[in-house]
Amino acid sequence: MANTVESTVCRLLTINSFKGSPMVQFNSYVSLFDEILANANKNLYNVYDVFVRNMVSHNVKVVVGRMTMNKVISKLRQISDALAIDLCQITLERLPRNYLFDEHIADVIQLIASIVERHGFAKQAAETLATLPFEKASSYNTVPFRFDMYVKIARLFLEADDVGQAEVYIKRATKLQPKITEQQSKISYKMYYARILERKHKFAEAAKHYADLSSIPHVSMPVLQRAIVCTILSPVCQERSILLAQLHQDKRVKNLLAYDIIEKMHREIVVKRSELQQFETLLQKHHKSIATDGISVFDRAIIEHNVMACNKVCNIISFEALAAISGTPTDVTELVGSKMIAEGRLEGHVRE
Repeated sequence: MANTVESTVCRLLTINSFKGSPMVQFNSYVSLFDEILANANKNLYNVYDVFVRNMVSHNVKVVVGRMTMNKVISKLRQISDALAIDLCQITLERLPRNYLFDEHIADVIQLIASIVERHGFAKQAAETLATLPFEKASSYNTVPFRFDMYVKIARLFLEADDVGQAEVYIKRATKLQPKITEQQSKISYKMYYARILERKHKFAEAAKHYADLSSIPHVSMPVLQRAIVCTILSPVCQERSILLAQLHQDKRVKNLLAYDIIEKMHREIVVKRSELQQFETLLQKHHKSIATDGISVFDRAIIEHNVMACNKVCNIISFEALAAISGTPTDVTELVGSKMIAEGRLEGHVRE
């Protein structure tokens, strides 16, 4: 027979009044909940609402109520996503905001986030996890827990292309990082911190983090390839020169794509456009984004390198000649070269 609100209330009153063992009472609540799920019908949400209200009321001993809600949440993980997310929402509405049920609230929030992430809604998952009661001093809310959650939220925002929010949460993790001892947590933090730097076009910083991560055996080669890409895309500066030298000396780099570009840049040799086809296969959308001056990140990096390389071998050269060497339009080459001079990264002046 299907459960109704009335029949459920009667069953709950009977269980509530039980004076025997708390474990027997607990098992009775769990059995009733199993029946509610097994006889799902149009009354399910109302019946479940009555059940949860009862479990967090003064009619139930706290220890029994907590145990029962632990079991309920565990069972919510085993049902269909569509039903689980609706029941999770009801649970959040009914759980009291106090230390007795903070862990349950955290569990439900994480379950909702995992469901929406599984269905491809990364930003919604991040926003859901951001509602965790981080400020509460609960037994679950430890420094390692907060650290891992901040990194996870940053990852989800990054996947949703919200780099600004990703940076907010990775910086929160940064404050806790000195207290973290778990190696995998530290690796995840460093990886996503590097990716956020990369997305913000802080390529030299990102490349340094990737290069550091490449010393870890099981992640070494993929991050080393990312270090190569970010170094090549970095603006001409001292930090870039140091990175080029480190990568050029790394024997592992010789087996990766774009090593020939790293070698030419390290030796300050002009890189021709025709030599970049293989490297361009490594580029992602954000590597080709266009700045406000109309020049892409990729083009600017190559032009800057070629301008500097030409500066090493001749004192006077026209922008037309530089453009011909770089394989880029003259006006773009002139704009990049002039800016480098204005910023003090290139010695010289533009003749009228």
